Amino acid sequence: MTALARNASRPAPLGSMEMSIQSFTDLYQRTVDDRKILGVFLSGHLAIEYLLKKLIAIYDPALIRLSEEMTHARLIALNADIGTINRKQCEVLVRINKIRNKFAHEITYEPTVDDLKELFRMAADAFSDQTDGISQGLEALDSCTGLHDLEGYAIPELFIQISYDLHEEYHSRGGDIEEF
Repeated sequence: MTALARNASRPAPLGSMEMSIQSFTDLYQRTVDDRKILGVFLSGHLAIEYLLKKLIAIYDPALIRLSEEMTHARLIALNADIGTINRKQCEVLVRINKIRNKFAHEITYEPTVDDLKELFRMAADAFSDQTDGISQGLEALDSCTGLHDLEGYAIPELFIQISYDLHEEYHSRGGDIEEF
């Protein structure tokens, strides 16, 4: 039995929509589907990673080379250890990383509306909401029944708000607000 066939027979993981790959056509369709949320999570994850590395560099330039070799999870942990992010921020970033990892390793994964609501609630408690993106995202999530109901801006706003706070921390530690 191939790995693809074994994965197709497994039940969908908790927190994901029921979907399985039953044929090559299903695999092909899943590969070419325009899943905006996947792109948003990958781009947002990369932006966070970039900013975490910048925070490490501003904290101690001697750690730059080390940070370039670290996994995302270790970057989060190091930033928490050196105090460039707080515990609540760390928890949100870890949750985002777990979602991104599910996207990367489970072809059928889609977060549920409840998964996203929990993430947004955690973020509302951990990050400032300078342009109300987190609160607007929560409102959008409260009024939808599935990911297809979400407006295009709801999920990206989460990453924008987090990026604002991480960039502000970088700036408060002496980094140039416009230059990296």
